[in-house]
This record gives sequence, structure tokens and C-alpha cells, in this order.
Amino acid sequence: MVLALLDESDLDIASDAIEMIIDRTFDQADTKGDGKIDQEEWTEYAKDNPYVLRNMTLPYLKDITMVFPSFVMHSEINEIDMAV
Repeated sequence: MVLALLDESDLDIASDAIEMIIDRTFDQADTKGDGKIDQEEWTEYAKDNPYVLRNMTLPYLKDITMVFPSFVMHSEINEIDMAV
């Protein structure tokens, strides 16, 4: 999602800077340090950073697809992804 938005917005950000932002955000959410973000970690991260939820509402996602047509959402979920 981040890469699609940056590509459409014509922002010229170095790939290593993007990688650093993504890694830092993941590290903040992965408080257990196990390389995964579980439900508990996500809930705490969302409580501490409520602005991230704004980007995940249906009206916002609809607006993104109107402004950035190449942004495509996939709703396929594997059983492996659902395993707890």
C-alpha cells in the first residue's frame, strides 16, 4: 500500500528511506519482538496510534482507489493467514 501511494503521488523517496519507515513502524508494533504482529500487539499499536485506523476505513479506501487508480485491494485470505 505504501509503495502504491508513493508511486502514484510522484514523491521521490529513496527505497532505503521507505524501508526504514516500514521497518521502524513494524518494530513499534511488534512489541514481543517475534517478527509477527498478533492481535494483542495490533490492538495496543492502534490504541497508541489511532491515526493508522483512519487509513483503513471504507470511505478512505474508496477515496484512495478514486485518486490512485492503480491501488488495488485484494481480499483473498489463505487459511494459513488465519491460523492462530
